[in-house]
Amino acid sequence: WIEFAPAAPEWCEVAVYEPKAHGFRPEEPWDRSLEERAADAFRVMRPAFETHARGGVSEGAPFAFLSHGVGGQLVALVAQRLRRELSLEPLVVFANDGPAPNCHTLSDRGYELLCRDVYDFYYRFQPETFRQYQKLGKGTKAAEALLQKWSRGLRMFEEHSRRCMKRADPVYHKFRCDLHLLIAKPTQDFDAFVEQCPPEVRKEYDRRREVTASPGTSGLNWTRDMLSRWEAWTEERFVVHEVEAEHTAIKNHKLMRDIVFKELAGFCGMDY
Repeated sequence: WIEFAPAAPEWCEVAVYEPKAHGFRPEEPWDRSLEERAADAFRVMRPAFETHARGGVSEGAPFAFLSHGVGGQLVALVAQRLRRELSLEPLVVFANDGPAPNCHTLSDRGYELLCRDVYDFYYRFQPETFRQYQKLGKGTKAAEALLQKWSRGLRMFEEHSRRCMKRADPVYHKFRCDLHLLIAKPTQDFDAFVEQCPPEVRKEYDRRREVTASPGTSGLNWTRDMLSRWEAWTEERFVVHEVEAEHTAIKNHKLMRDIVFKELAGFCGMDY
């Protein structure tokens, strides 16, 4: 998000949440659940939220939520508490190539492996991370910190989605605003041309298939149908954008920023 904030137009302020054990909070303990992280996010961001609430310096001013990947699950929890405690609603929500809370990322086999053997899991699920781990040196502080960062975060989100799916109503919060889903088109299209890739790439994708929750022979984190579960999370318009950027790049891609800032500009009567 470091690249995103300074790219915002001058009429748009950007507030970024930094979780515990990340970035400038490295010495703070890891959250034990996504609910605990959401409580921390609400506490940290509350001063910014209160400026929009009754009596705040920006009372009634519009604001939006933007997430990337599984971060949309955190947004749903924070938004639920924001409504309950400050009676605030976002103007619009952008889910940037990531699933709703009622969507698993991992198959049961993948989740079991993540909990039992994180090394084998990343060998299958994210081979680039596994190679980076090997390069840093198994057992070294840097290598173990790398795997911990990826595995603990993923497990936290995966367990939240599994708890969510056990609820009587998995859709525990409905946004009262438009919800825009941005889909990384090149990533979605990978299933269609993986057979044209070199043998080693195909082997890696075969290993990946058994640990992801995507159906059939797909090895994607989430298919289009899985991502579209966000539609149930809003009472207003659900808008889908197919973006020509892969999953990692879309986080700060200009195409993504143009969609977000043009939408906000239209709502606020500003130029972009």
